Amino acid sequence: MTNVIPFVARLGPSSVMDTPATACITPSVVADLVSTVEQIRGISERVLPLPYDARDVERTIQAMLDAISAIEHATDVLTNHGERTPF
Repeated sequence: MTNVIPFVARLGPSSVMDTPATACITPSVVADLVSTVEQIRGISERVLPLPYDARDVERTIQAMLDAISAIEHATDVLTNHGERTPF
């Protein structure tokens, strides 16, 4: 499995952000990311009682917390670092 995503060449940031499609897609992506964080938190609560070695459970939960941090960073970027963004 790879975590490299190829990106196609894009126009400058201002021309991409000004499109009506972007105005509709961005809030949907942000909402999906918030929902994903909630799902990961729920899953991590279910991992605690599993009958595995404590270190394995701890590593699993840490990986989930790292994923949440990455998603929160992505959300922060998409919302211009928490600024109120008119979608």
